[in-house]
Amino acid sequence: MAGRIRPERVAYAFAALAGLIVLWNAVAYPSGAGYDAASHREYADFLIQHHRLPLRNETPEYYSPPLYYGLAGAVTWVGRQLGLGDPHKLGQLLNPPAVVGTVLLVVALARLLWPARPWVAAAAAGYVALSPVLTRTASMFHPEPTDLFVSALCAYLAARMLVRRRYGTGAALGLGAALGAAEMVRQFALYTLAAVVGAWLVALWARGDERRPLLRALAVALAACALVAGPWYGYRVVHYANPVFDRPHSSKPLFDRRPARFYTSSGLPDVFTGPYRPHLVNRAWPETYSDLWGDWYGVFAWSHRSEGTPSPARNGWLVAQNVLGLVPTALALGGWLVLLFSALRRRAPSRLLLGLAPLAGLAGYFYFAIAYPTPDGDVLKPAFMLSTLWAWALCFAWAAERLAARAPRPAAVALVAVALLDLPFVVYKGAVGLL
Repeated sequence: MAGRIRPERVAYAFAALAGLIVLWNAVAYPSGAGYDAASHREYADFLIQHHRLPLRNETPEYYSPPLYYGLAGAVTWVGRQLGLGDPHKLGQLLNPPAVVGTVLLVVALARLLWPARPWVAAAAAGYVALSPVLTRTASMFHPEPTDLFVSALCAYLAARMLVRRRYGTGAALGLGAALGAAEMVRQFALYTLAAVVGAWLVALWARGDERRPLLRALAVALAACALVAGPWYGYRVVHYANPVFDRPHSSKPLFDRRPARFYTSSGLPDVFTGPYRPHLVNRAWPETYSDLWGDWYGVFAWSHRSEGTPSPARNGWLVAQNVLGLVPTALALGGWLVLLFSALRRRAPSRLLLGLAPLAGLAGYFYFAIAYPTPDGDVLKPAFMLSTLWAWALCFAWAAERLAARAPRPAAVALVAVALLDLPFVVYKGAVGLL
């Protein structure tokens, strides 16, 4: 198959497919639905109408960085001037270019890291394009797809400097500005910042003859990042003490805030028989998995607001999604662990970037879920890790390509089958009466 189909065309086809899927979803999906949609729209409108940051009692999202909301509020204002019936729809339409841009950046990253393995880029593009958590979140009026795009841009700029060993001031300023912009879109971009700094520290350790330009580039990048994002986080510290979240700290020790079942529950059999809320609530692994590949919250494939529980037919779809997700999950996790430990062993900073981003994302995700427990499990949203999807895609693609090298035909057939079976799950069906 590799001889008849060019991987470059497959990669670009996935980018086009991602754009079409997300464009349809954004147009068809109600702007007032989805994760905290009312709060996100309120924040965006507030910035444009009042020309200042909202206070604690003026919108629940007051603690979030304002860059995305300024952009979304501006296009919503344009929609109002044009007399659109739903001007917030233009905010949703920021997502298709962000998703297509993410796919193209992941393709560029794969080519940069594995220039002799073109199918890695194609597989990574497919993983992003057909990721249920991305296509679902990108249907909404929500900042996470933009956060993912800017995080992938940061990763590409950092990897390009490390691979080509060019640490000029211009490149460092570009990286720092991108990192600062990411922190101004969403606080979860801190995962990307941590991965970039970690990879740079390993480069300083491994490349002794380049330490001076590496240190200078890191200093310039961090200074640029602080210049862009520092005023916002300084404002948060001065006015609210907590620069990142809006929740008060508990006096309990961290690991006393959750019962043992939060960490240890497998969720069986519900994860493969009834993967929707309130089943699996506050079970870290099965709840996260069920919203990563399915729709645990009931905002896309079924409606928790109107139905309460999904019908047997819709539950069958959710079960099928969770079963199908086993294959890409296993490949992504396996690829991540191998790449992380091999990069550490070889002191390869550019590839360590891939290993550190998922590690930082998982650590931050679970710290937030453990430190700020809620009875309804609302803090366990895989969308909070969406900024690391670019790294998971590359880990999956590397593992899939290694598997295909051992058994080309069976691996190709299996991966194509998974992609085709996944396709119905990433398209919003409510607009045509199927939800």
